[in-house]
Amino acid sequence: MGYDKKDLQTPVSLEKFTKDLPGRFAAGEFKDARVDRVERELEGFNLALKKQWTFWKKAGVTTAAIAASFLLFVGSGFVSPTMAKMVSKIPPLSAMFDNHEQELTERLTQALKKDGYPVKQVNQYVGGKNEGIMVHLDASEKQVKEMEPGVKKIGLSIVQAEEFKGTRIEDYFIKVRKYHEPSEKWKQEQAEMEKESEEVFEIVQAALKPFDFKHSIGFSSDSVELEIPSVEKQEKVDEIQKAVKDALAANGKNNIEVKIRKFNLAKREQYARWSDAVSGIGHEFMTYKKYKVSGVGYKSSDGFMTIYITMKMKSTDEGAADHATDLYTMAEEFIKSDDIWPHVKQDPYKIVVRTKDKKEFVNDDGQKGFR
Repeated sequence: MGYDKKDLQTPVSLEKFTKDLPGRFAAGEFKDARVDRVERELEGFNLALKKQWTFWKKAGVTTAAIAASFLLFVGSGFVSPTMAKMVSKIPPLSAMFDNHEQELTERLTQALKKDGYPVKQVNQYVGGKNEGIMVHLDASEKQVKEMEPGVKKIGLSIVQAEEFKGTRIEDYFIKVRKYHEPSEKWKQEQAEMEKESEEVFEIVQAALKPFDFKHSIGFSSDSVELEIPSVEKQEKVDEIQKAVKDALAANGKNNIEVKIRKFNLAKREQYARWSDAVSGIGHEFMTYKKYKVSGVGYKSSDGFMTIYITMKMKSTDEGAADHATDLYTMAEEFIKSDDIWPHVKQDPYKIVVRTKDKKEFVNDDGQKGFR
């Protein structure tokens, strides 16, 4: 969220593959060996991220995910008959998200340890058709099989608790696997990669200091990518790139390529202005099943912002038009709320509600329907 597909082209086949991957993973389509390897890599990444977060934060490195904040319908400064009808008997989402979903794996971990289970790792998987929690036990395969029913019972008692009624969380799967300790070779490789990235980062930061560089810096094993506004003069861009190249070469890092990624500053700032609105709408609609929403997104084009809400219903389903009207009205009123409107009122925008069969909802002069 926050990046236009035109800014980062992705082949349709690859886009579909990555979109379907979490669901296929959760459904158990991959062999255990492949799953275990992916989870070790993920755990290594998470650990590295935790270690380096302060490090990256000092550097001003940003991601779209960090920008998202979860402002919510209930308690955000507006109330309407439509809202009352749609969210009656639903607790404030802020209370549920901040206190529960975010700590779901920790709650399950503590509950299992309290009952004596040898929990080593608990991961939550979201996205795709299947979402849920994977529990890894530090035990033999035989012991894991014996413990599995008890672990699942505790897990389901948590995700199906009253506080999650009506949300996608109550449908979570609970799976149990044997924990596989990463090899010493893998640990050594990760440590070397971390050390190398820190060395490169320090060199790059020192080279950029004279330019008061405040934009994102990307790293890979053989390259450094600097994000620079497209309005920046090419002469300065070349100067920055040369300074970083020279600094790396002077420290024996000649193999690292320095890339420049230009971005539209006005468009990025507009995405940032709208991130609270779209995050709030998206989290509300996609957490509670009663909204029947499969996706929420936004796109900036020539200063015009479009918010897309995709329903799980088809245009031919009974009540589809009324439901689309409710979704449209709720989103519109949230955008006009006291917390959101002051930040986005200067931007022209529209809300597009789409159906599963790719029809767009239209509400003109009291006439509502799909086209």
